Amino acid sequence: MKRHLENEAIGALRQTLGQISVVNIKEIRVESHRHRGDKTIIADVEIYGHAHRLVCKLLGSDDPADLQRTFLELRKLHAQFPGETIPVLIAPVLSEEAQALCRESNTGFLDLEGNARLYVDEVFIVKRSLPLYKRLPPQAESLPTSETARFVRTA
Repeated sequence: MKRHLENEAIGALRQTLGQISVVNIKEIRVESHRHRGDKTIIADVEIYGHAHRLVCKLLGSDDPADLQRTFLELRKLHAQFPGETIPVLIAPVLSEEAQALCRESNTGFLDLEGNARLYVDEVFIVKRSLPLYKRLPPQAESLPTSETARFVRTA
């Protein structure tokens, strides 16, 4: 199950970055950390000839305690990699509150529902999907046209 989620996360990251023509994906790989069994998704990209590295952690839930722990892990990873790195959190779904925490901590995010916020060099990617559980409001009645207005007045 975790491997499937990891593959989905890589696919979503590749698809999101691929939508921007100036982003050239060099490599996306997974690095394992033996002592904890954690895995980190590393994406090396190039924008206008400048290399950037996205250091991504996969999170199973958007529990605030888990989020804070993941933010600390991302900061530690950011210090381990030389050069320009961008911390990114990837989760199956992120609530509005979790997205706000990501913004406050200057961490990019991507969820498998279609929401994303990534800032890489001169490129700022924001994607927002409508939640599946929210219903759209009913359509309003059309306003009377000049032809139908005269019938309304006579009625």
